[in-house]
Amino acid sequence: MKFLVLLFIMTSSALIAQNNYNQASDSDAKAIEILKAIEKDFTDTKSHLIGFDFVIESPGNPNDTYRGTLLQAGDNFELDMGIRKIITNNETVWMYLKDDNEVQINDADFGGEGEYMSPSTIFSLYKSNEFIFAISNYGKEDGKSIVQIEGKPIDEESEYSKLRLTVEENGQVVKRLKIFLKNGGRMTTQILSHKKNVKLSKSNFKFSPSDYPGVMVEDLRF
Repeated sequence: MKFLVLLFIMTSSALIAQNNYNQASDSDAKAIEILKAIEKDFTDTKSHLIGFDFVIESPGNPNDTYRGTLLQAGDNFELDMGIRKIITNNETVWMYLKDDNEVQINDADFGGEGEYMSPSTIFSLYKSNEFIFAISNYGKEDGKSIVQIEGKPIDEESEYSKLRLTVEENGQVVKRLKIFLKNGGRMTTQILSHKKNVKLSKSNFKFSPSDYPGVMVEDLRF
């Protein structure tokens, strides 16, 4: 199952639900323009340090909230979700399970049918031909103008009913991504802070067992 982050990256819902909107090319041009600008800003920046809350809502159950950080430079990233940490240099993926003091090592396999999805992948979903995007709402939040873009999956068998991305209207500032599941569940990534061009080294994207005394190493690479 793909590991979706949902970092770091959608109420005219009736608009994108109309029958004549059934392929990616039907997406609203203004929505695509905004998504392209966000992606360009993210990829043109050398490195990112993002703080966020990740909230899982499940019908009939209390919400689960995880506070995390994402450190990313190109295809390399370190995602710390509190109970686990994922580090990759785009060749190897280390998944550290904090409660068990165990690290699982895998070959990096991103995109397509791969096991993992890079956090930055969310910014290029508009290229995937899997969603139809349209602006759904303009409004105010914390005194700033915001715009919401909704994405409807083209595949009727998708587990998602829609995505909703909230950004500041006059810039490429992403505020939150909300994923609506057909089973009634919701997953929200709320951006708390975003620092750009932070100083990094290769050691930021490699797991060193010596930094974790007593760690159990499970190497699952072929």
